[in-house]
Amino acid sequence: MNNTPKKDRPILKRVWMFPLGLFLVLQLFFIVCEVLSWAPNLQDGEIFTRIYGRISNSKLFTEWFVPYKTTQFNIFTAIFSITLLPTAFIVAIKDFYSRK
Repeated sequence: MNNTPKKDRPILKRVWMFPLGLFLVLQLFFIVCEVLSWAPNLQDGEIFTRIYGRISNSKLFTEWFVPYKTTQFNIFTAIFSITLLPTAFIVAIKDFYSRK
């Protein structure tokens, strides 16, 4: 048995920092685009337009979840929140408990 203390990794090299950092960078990008009035043109493709129309006109993205004026940014933020934040949270908890 080795009783020497395990050397901790710097916080920026931890696995859970990547999804969290990516989420924050994307939010900064959305904020800059919102301030500069840049918006993506997502009107290409009939199937995508139908799906996007249903999602963007839903009550969720017209009344409840509206951090940005641009609907596309609201939808992207919701998707990234669902995919990136739980990943970062779960890995951070695992990292915290594995060090004990």
